[in-house]
Amino acid sequence: MKYQFINPQKISDLLFNDEEYVAEFCEAGVSSFEEFMDDFQTHLLNRNMEDLQRAGHKIKPGAQMMGADDVIDEYEHAKTLLEQEVEKDELIKSADKMKNMCSTIKKELSELAQNPN
Repeated sequence: MKYQFINPQKISDLLFNDEEYVAEFCEAGVSSFEEFMDDFQTHLLNRNMEDLQRAGHKIKPGAQMMGADDVIDEYEHAKTLLEQEVEKDELIKSADKMKNMCSTIKKELSELAQNPN
C-alpha cells in the first residue's frame, strides 16, 4: 500500500520496530482521528476557537509522530479562517478537507496495524 499521509517507517522506528507496539499505536490512532474528525468539524463550523484549539492540541503530537503534517497544516489554516471571520462556505471546505484526510489516515493506520512490516 502506498501511504499518502502517514510515514510507516517513522512510526516503526519510533516504536523500535516492535510489531505489537506498532499495531497498538495504529489502533489508538484510528480512535483519535475519528474523535478529532468529528470535533474539528463541529467546532470549526460553530466558530468555537477554544474547543477547536483543544481538539487540535490533542491530535498534534500523534500526527507529528506519524508524519501527518498535512493535518497540522489544515488545523492551523482553519484557525486562521476563524480569526479572519470568513464565510461559512470556506469553513465547510476546510472541514471537508480535514474529513477526507482523517478518513484516509484511519485507513492507512488500519492497514499498517494489520501489516506492520
